[in-house]
Amino acid sequence: MAVPAAEYESRTTRARALMRERSIDGLVVTDPTTFFYFSGQRAPVRMKQRPNAFVLPLEGEAAIVSWSGPGMFARLHGRPYPSWVEDRRIYPEVPFDTGESVDWGIRTVLEDRGLSNATVAIELGRDTLLGIPYGDFVRLRADLPNVRFVESGPVIWGCRTIKSEWEIEAQRQACAIGGRAWGRCLEELHVGITSAEIQKRIVTYYMEEGADLGSGPPIALGATGPGGAFQAGDVLYLDGGCGFEGYQMDFTRRAVFGAPNDRQRREHDGMWEILFKVMDRMVPGTSMAEIFEYSQSLLAKTGFVNYSDHPAKRIGHGIGLETEPPSINRFDPTVLQAGMTLTPEPKIESPDGLVNPEEHVAIREHGCEILSTHPGWELFVVE
Repeated sequence: MAVPAAEYESRTTRARALMRERSIDGLVVTDPTTFFYFSGQRAPVRMKQRPNAFVLPLEGEAAIVSWSGPGMFARLHGRPYPSWVEDRRIYPEVPFDTGESVDWGIRTVLEDRGLSNATVAIELGRDTLLGIPYGDFVRLRADLPNVRFVESGPVIWGCRTIKSEWEIEAQRQACAIGGRAWGRCLEELHVGITSAEIQKRIVTYYMEEGADLGSGPPIALGATGPGGAFQAGDVLYLDGGCGFEGYQMDFTRRAVFGAPNDRQRREHDGMWEILFKVMDRMVPGTSMAEIFEYSQSLLAKTGFVNYSDHPAKRIGHGIGLETEPPSINRFDPTVLQAGMTLTPEPKIESPDGLVNPEEHVAIREHGCEILSTHPGWELFVVE
């Protein structure tokens, strides 16, 4: 299920429409995740010394700036270059300069595209990440004194927040693959198993089920025994998940070792009931603040210890290539639109730890589609 070429055409078309609305002449993307989103070339976050950039002018051909490795591997192993972009500006390796700042080649691309006296958007705000050293950006700004650099967030998230059907299907596949892996592990649980062993098994099952090779272990909490072993009465909390074609799964499931007591059953079933009611409200036109306040009103009737005792504490977030905007709290001004994918998760604090029922959903014209259908939401009982 490789990313189809039409996805990249759609993404650049949407970006240009947003740029035109905001009188932006060029877009520079240096954040590794957004670089992958637009270019198709993976840029591992760990490779901080090898920055990459995607440059999109309002008119004309896109370009990328990258290091020599991807081209070398493609050439020597008979593979296509891992990006649809034809104009590739390749620097040899790093460090290749003894100065305190580096000109990676972004300046030349902007000059070649006629953007030396233009408005150019780059990652300068709260929800974006500058993927080149700050000193190098200072140099770029000094080398192009007539360029007006502005924040790229409205363009980036204007594209990434609304998912295509292909992106939603990739997330559905991530949830299905991860859910099967979790289900296999749940059936194998026993008193004495450790959190680390659960994580190891699940990662193995991710690979067997077809997840991305870089998928890491889920969060696995709740063990009270020595060495992280689960004992009778403990509640396993699983959160997070694997990836598929870069798109991430994110939901929670819980399992109790032995018969649950009344409190454990009441907390689990009560919180999932609240989540279902919250998801019923997640329709186009509803704001994050409305969802947050509705959840708060339901929690206030339970007597549970509400985690969200401050309006900034979110009870869910956007999801896609990573944990993304928007945040479901009182401060986020975002209004739901069809095509958004989110993970609603009202939260309480319990003697067993955090209880936050969480599902991975897509917003449709009619409401909320749950993508995380397996394993089920019910409290799993380890006999």
